[in-house]
Amino acid sequence: MEPLRSFLALNRKVSRAITPDHFHEANVFAAYHKIGAILLSHPDTKIVLDVGAGQQWHFPKHYKTWYSIKLIGVDIDGAEMADNPLLDEKIECDAVAQIPIPPGSVDLVMISSGIEHFSDNQRFLNNAFDVLRPGGYLIAQFPGRYAPFAVANRMLPKSASKRLLATAMGETAEHLGFVAHYDRTNYSAFRKMVQASGFKAVYHLPGYNSSSYLEFFLPFYMISYLYDSTMHAIGLRDLAAYNLWVLRKPGEGDLPEFKLYAWK
Repeated sequence: MEPLRSFLALNRKVSRAITPDHFHEANVFAAYHKIGAILLSHPDTKIVLDVGAGQQWHFPKHYKTWYSIKLIGVDIDGAEMADNPLLDEKIECDAVAQIPIPPGSVDLVMISSGIEHFSDNQRFLNNAFDVLRPGGYLIAQFPGRYAPFAVANRMLPKSASKRLLATAMGETAEHLGFVAHYDRTNYSAFRKMVQASGFKAVYHLPGYNSSSYLEFFLPFYMISYLYDSTMHAIGLRDLAAYNLWVLRKPGEGDLPEFKLYAWK
């Protein structure tokens, strides 16, 4: 097995070395951190709800001090949050069924790679809308329903998908592998849910770089990279591998709408 591990590790190293820097810089994960940092700095952001909080927050500890933030974590698995040191409050719950927080008490809802795990995203959006104050924001990044890896994950037996994930992601696979439903996580379907819940869509960024799942074998990676590049050139949002959404709950009497002039 050791020669195989070395071979796969070498393929990952070469795949990452030949990937242009902008491929990583422009992805939705980087945008989530950049735009998330701006939303955290909003003068009205004091109570932050991290949905699917797990073992760690995705932002630096000193943000809490800088911006006087109270960080509340919710997760369906309370044990996942047990060693998360940055959470001021930990709530074990199914965010699809209910978020047991007073209505209108949260300034910002954040969710990183969690939407795909919910069985009913309309109900989640409705619950998030309820707990946000008027003028509050939600930022979420998640895979698209029609990303190649998402399609494979739904089609393959769970045992096969776990083995493939372990091969593809190596040491990071242990942090992945939770059940994923991809409930209406493509652009057009999710947009309809956003509208139905009452949110205003402030920003959407499609991401097409899903090739990291195939870094373990260079020929597969090159084919995937060509596919990703083609999808990016065509720009079909429903076929995006990932999505970043910034949503806002409308309201009277709050500060003028927070904007970046680069946002469309």
